[in-house]
Amino acid sequence: MNRIVSFTLLLTMCLTGCSPAIEEAAAAPTTPWTPTPLPSATWTATSTATSTATPYATPDLSPRPLVWFAPLPPLPTHSGRPFTGSTDFMSLFAENAPWEEAAGRVQVFKLYGEWVAYHATDAELRQVVSDLNRRGVAIAFEAGPLTPTEACGSGIEGFAGVEEGLLIARRIQNAGGTVRFVAFDHPYDAGVLDTSSNACHWSAEEVARNAARFITAIRGVFPEVVFGDIETVGHDVDEIAQWVNAYKDIVGEDLGFLHMDLNYSQPDWPQGTKEIETFLRTRGIEFGIIYFGGWNDRSDEVWLSNAGERVKAYEMAAGGQPDHVVFQSWHDHPDLTLPETDPYTFTWFVNTYFNNPSALGFRTEGPGANLAFGKSVKASRDMPGFEVRMAVDGNFDTWWGSGDFAPQWIEIDLGSPQAIAEINLLVTQSPAGETRHEVFVRGPETGDAYVLVYTFAGTTADMDLLSVPIADPLEAIRYIRVTTQSSPSWVGWREVEVIASR
Repeated sequence: MNRIVSFTLLLTMCLTGCSPAIEEAAAAPTTPWTPTPLPSATWTATSTATSTATPYATPDLSPRPLVWFAPLPPLPTHSGRPFTGSTDFMSLFAENAPWEEAAGRVQVFKLYGEWVAYHATDAELRQVVSDLNRRGVAIAFEAGPLTPTEACGSGIEGFAGVEEGLLIARRIQNAGGTVRFVAFDHPYDAGVLDTSSNACHWSAEEVARNAARFITAIRGVFPEVVFGDIETVGHDVDEIAQWVNAYKDIVGEDLGFLHMDLNYSQPDWPQGTKEIETFLRTRGIEFGIIYFGGWNDRSDEVWLSNAGERVKAYEMAAGGQPDHVVFQSWHDHPDLTLPETDPYTFTWFVNTYFNNPSALGFRTEGPGANLAFGKSVKASRDMPGFEVRMAVDGNFDTWWGSGDFAPQWIEIDLGSPQAIAEINLLVTQSPAGETRHEVFVRGPETGDAYVLVYTFAGTTADMDLLSVPIADPLEAIRYIRVTTQSSPSWVGWREVEVIASR
C-alpha cells in the first residue's frame, strides 16, 4: 500500500461537538418520558423570555424552502480550527446593516452553541437577539445532545451534553430571546458510526434514549421548541431510516427536520441525497440540505462558487426540492458576510440563490474566470473513483489519480483560444518528495504546436499550490498539458486552474 497515493479524507467539522465534554453519566430516564407534541410547519411560538416593551415581529415560518443562515462567528483558534469566523459577523446585527433584502429571505438564524456558551459576551448576545427579534427572524442553535458516560463519548462530536445545552438555552433566554429550533449535532453519526478509540458503538435506540435527557432539559426552558437533526451517515437512506424510526419509538415523536451535512467529494452525492429526501417526505419529516464550500478553498469567491455548484447539482440537475435550505460555514471562508450588494459575500449568495440561481457557481468566462472549470479533459490514464474530470471540477477535496507512477500527463481543452493570466496546479501527493512537472501550451499563437512554458522541479507535498509565473498574458491558447516526469507517488492533481487574463 505504500505505493498508493494516500490522500487525506476531509472530515466535516461541526463546532459544537468540540466544546468541553461533560463527564456525567448518561443513564436513560427512570420514568417514561412524555414529549410535548410537535408544532406544525406553520407554527409560531410566544416567547417565554422576560417580557419587553418593544413589540417584536412574529417569525413567519410558513415559507418553503425555509431558509436558515449560520455564518461562523469569531472563535478562538486551535489545532483543528486554525482560523476564526467571519470578520464582520457582529455587523450583521447593526441597525442599518446592509443586508435588508437577504435578511428578508432568512426565516431562521442558527447560532453555534460553542459561541453562545463560552465566547459571546452578554452585550453581544443581547445585540444579536434584539436585532433578530426586530427583524422577525427565528432563533435556533446547534449543539451536541449526547452526554458522555464514564466509558465512552468524551471529546467526540455530538457529545456536548445536557449541561452545555442548558447553558446555551439560558443565555439566549436571558438575552431576551426565544429558541424556536434546536439542531442536534450528529448524534447518530457520533453514537453509532464513530470509530475513534473512545467511541460508544451504541444502537440507534441507545442514542435516542441519551438524547431524550437533552430534550427534556431544553423543553424545561423553551416548552415549544422544535428538535431536528444534522447527520451525514454516508448518504445511506437505510441508516437514516433506522435512526428516524428509533427516534420516533423512543422519544414518541418524529424529528422536526433532518438536515444533511454532505460529503460533497462523493461523485454520486446528489442521487443518494435525493433518495433520502424522498424517504423523509414519505415519513412527513422535513428534509434540509446544508450548502457550503470546501475546507481547503482559498478565497470567499472559491468557497461560495463551490457552494453554488452544489445548489445547481442538487436542485437544478437532480431535481431536489429541499424543505429547508441551510447556508452555513464552519470553514475559513467566507470571511465577509456583508454587504449584500458586493459579489461573493455570504448575504450576496443568499440573494443570488433566489434572484438568479443560474449565476451561482464558478465563472467560466470574463476576466479572472477559471477557464478550465468543467471543460473537456483527458489524461494518460486514470483509475475508478478518481477520474480525470475531477481535476477540473472546482472541488479541492476531489482529485484525478492516474493510478501509476510517472511519466503521466493531463490535458485540458479550453474549447477555443483564450488569453491566459495564470495556470495553477494543486498538488495531491503522498509521500512528499522531489518532483518534476512540465507545463505546455498550444494554440494559434504557438503555431498549433506544444510549447513548454515552465518546469517545476523541487520538493512538493500534498496541498501545495504550484503557480506558473506568467509576466504577460499568454494569447490565443486553447490547450494546456501538464506532464509529470518524476514523482515519489502515483501521479495526480487535485485541481488544474486556468485563469483568464484581466
